[in-house]
Amino acid sequence: MAVACDPQGAAFSLWQRDSAEPGAAKQPGVTGTVCWNELMTTDASAARAFYGTLLGWTAEDVPLGGGYTLFRRGETMAGGMLQMTEEMKGIPPHWLVYVSVADCDDTVARATAAGGRVMVSPMTLETVGRFAILADPQGAAFAVIQLEQQA
Repeated sequence: MAVACDPQGAAFSLWQRDSAEPGAAKQPGVTGTVCWNELMTTDASAARAFYGTLLGWTAEDVPLGGGYTLFRRGETMAGGMLQMTEEMKGIPPHWLVYVSVADCDDTVARATAAGGRVMVSPMTLETVGRFAILADPQGAAFAVIQLEQQA
């Protein structure tokens, strides 16, 4: 395992699992597990080149939310990327982890009751699901998503 930063300053971790170990770190659709990783960056073009060279990922632009890039490893989706906007000024480039939940709104309510805070209120992305961005009591950001196929 290693922790590094990309040229724009987004921290990321590399992990080589034991080939004898079953399962995977990302388990789309399994409630309570990581289902997606998303890069918010100040230079999408440079990030495409960096992760393409480092990890062999290809990048595909898709019309989701006004402009979104999917990273793929072969045919498998590896993550997503958004170019940071002026409204995000002051927020450093970062990777955001998404955790699959059974009910986005209920999860947000339970998180705030436990001392977390809402950074982006629940919203629905057509064909994807309902998500929110939260911070734990210490300020660590993460997202929760109720995937459409789970609803």
